[in-house]
Amino acid sequence: MRGGVGTFRLCAIIAGTIATIAALPVNRFSLGLLVGWAFAIAASSFCPLIVLGIWWRRLTWVGATAGVLVGGGACCCAIVATMFGAATRGWGAALLGQPAVWTVPLAFSVMIVTSLLTRASTPPHVEHMMLRMHLPEGLIRRTYRAGRPYSRA
Repeated sequence: MRGGVGTFRLCAIIAGTIATIAALPVNRFSLGLLVGWAFAIAASSFCPLIVLGIWWRRLTWVGATAGVLVGGGACCCAIVATMFGAATRGWGAALLGQPAVWTVPLAFSVMIVTSLLTRASTPPHVEHMMLRMHLPEGLIRRTYRAGRPYSRA
């Protein structure tokens, strides 16, 4: 940071104050529920990103961004709605109180559909990177020495 330690301290105090104020309405919920919500947010945003980023070569940065924002955003909205008592019984309470059940598939779907619609933003060397992540190092070296291009097989 340009301001040095003083700017860092000021930012830390501001961030801590905001987090403390935001946490005040949460004290009526059990710790187990809060931990579950934290994992639901992570599962709704980062899980689809990691799984598709590692195993699906058609994932684009636009699809990844859209999926993280929609999945994480929907999960956060469901949690806030639960905190303000939007649904107290029945299916509404179950779906809002445990949002990962529907926000994780939503995030996967948004990432896939958006990536298929924005194929032009796929990086040019994605095949090479996918093979480097998944093939043993010795096999990659032999492929290079043989002069064979990477194949989709």
